Amino acid sequence: MAPELPSSCCMRGSLHTGNPTGTEETIHSLPTYVAQPENSNGTVNGTIVIIPDTFGWDLINVRLLADSYAKRGNFRVLMPDVHFGDAFAKGSLDAAFPLKGFEPPWYKRLWTMAFAFPRFLFWFWTHREAVSRPIITKFLKSLREELNSTPGGGKLGVIGFCWGGRYAILMDPYVDAIYAAHPSFLQVPAEVEAVTKPISFAVGDKDVVLPMKQVVKIKGILKKKEGLDSEVVVYEGMEHSFAVRGNPAIEAAKKGLEGSETQAVDWFIKHLA
Repeated sequence: MAPELPSSCCMRGSLHTGNPTGTEETIHSLPTYVAQPENSNGTVNGTIVIIPDTFGWDLINVRLLADSYAKRGNFRVLMPDVHFGDAFAKGSLDAAFPLKGFEPPWYKRLWTMAFAFPRFLFWFWTHREAVSRPIITKFLKSLREELNSTPGGGKLGVIGFCWGGRYAILMDPYVDAIYAAHPSFLQVPAEVEAVTKPISFAVGDKDVVLPMKQVVKIKGILKKKEGLDSEVVVYEGMEHSFAVRGNPAIEAAKKGLEGSETQAVDWFIKHLA
């Protein structure tokens, strides 16, 4: 089935606060955010690659998540700039969907949306599959070869959020386990039927980009894959992008953020450690 068209839900969310503790390095030709566990003595439980959403590798929310994954699961976490410095503007997120209590006048919001949405459509064209998939594949394939050639290189997992969720699933040939949070544009059933590695989905029951009718199909496909470890966790009341851009000041959204984070950590401890 063809994926849903992009919607303003992809722009929904809040910017989190904190101080990322990772570093920026060039890995396999791409600028990459690197998060390392504390006191690992050089030994980690595996490597995880994060494929971010349209707001890119430098969004503070996902960098803080990378740090948390590294610390909680003793993983090395890599987040490459697969958008080549052309992630969607962070200001569009905050202006179009401001934090509660800081809403601009309605006419300013309308003005922002009128200009942001066409740019959003253009961004999807410039970062279409024919452009983005080779970039992501080259990075994952090169990393897989590096780990295979390194004594004790360890296992490799991939995480994808929203736009990156589908690409995480498409990297099945190069990884040992997959975690996809509210993937956008996922082609169901074909791309789910092709999965061969342990896979974990985190989805919201209010997600209009991956609606529940699609989630039911995904569950049915995975159930038929005997011997494949899989899970589809549905978070009640959660909308698209909840796992990375939910507002932690709202109790229900905070539960979605924390629950989906723990889900990812537990999944990779199980399949990479």
